[in-house]
Amino acid sequence: MTTASHSTPVFLYNLNLQPPTAINLAVVGNFSGLKQQEILVARNSLLELLRSDIYGKLSVLISHEIFGIIRSIVPFRLTGGSK
Repeated sequence: MTTASHSTPVFLYNLNLQPPTAINLAVVGNFSGLKQQEILVARNSLLELLRSDIYGKLSVLISHEIFGIIRSIVPFRLTGGSK
């Protein structure tokens, strides 16, 4: 008597209990299209876009968790772009 082997799929689930706190890399630039400089911060596996208000306090505009480790970020200017 032979039985057919049915394999069940395996699902991987990644969950960080606490968000990373140390800043590994940072780039200053104009990312949202406004005439204001912003700071793009890489925290291990988290990208955050920060903007300062008139009092100098930094606020998070957007935060995105990445499945992996951010090794480098580099600013660049598109061809034909102006300062």
